[in-house]
Amino acid sequence: MEAPDPAYILATARAQGLVDTRSLPTQTVEAAQRQAIACGRRLVDCAGPDPPPALTSGRPGAIRQVRTLGWSVPPVPEETAAYPVRRLSPTQSVTFAVCLAAGWRNVRRPPYPGEPFDRAQIVDTLVDIGADSKTVKDALDTELPLLLLIYSDGTHLRLGPAVAALPDTFTEAVRRMHDHLPHPPETANRAPQEGAP
Repeated sequence: MEAPDPAYILATARAQGLVDTRSLPTQTVEAAQRQAIACGRRLVDCAGPDPPPALTSGRPGAIRQVRTLGWSVPPVPEETAAYPVRRLSPTQSVTFAVCLAAGWRNVRRPPYPGEPFDRAQIVDTLVDIGADSKTVKDALDTELPLLLLIYSDGTHLRLGPAVAALPDTFTEAVRRMHDHLPHPPETANRAPQEGAP
């Protein structure tokens, strides 16, 4: 089988949110990485459901080591409003914020891959602050996984490939206000504040 063009690898990562490069020749993947960097992007190693839920009617494939397309240089289009980007609803946003707080407990480290977290605790935390439980469950079970922001590893939830692709400027902004994110009870006391930037 002929190796795909590096541009095809990048297009797949962009369209699907992730791409499995394990069976591809190293030179082809390296060429794709060079092309991505030339455009201000980069291929980032991560774990994720392959195929992604968007390609399988919401039923994700097995969790594999894959790559996603992240940003390598700021500013990113989302920050400059160079083109319209999808916005999360208020409930989806606060649900993702609680997932981020639960999965990213040590702010001195990158947010991805983070630590596993419990779905029930996310739901309970959000219901306690007034969110509708059905809407939260929809976000956790369908909407956030479709956007690859989270995924289920079978027993727990984890931060997804889209978190691995977040620009450094976003990570730094959230790092500074991490202690203001709503935390599930299990993680509220474990989120490190001492020495955090």
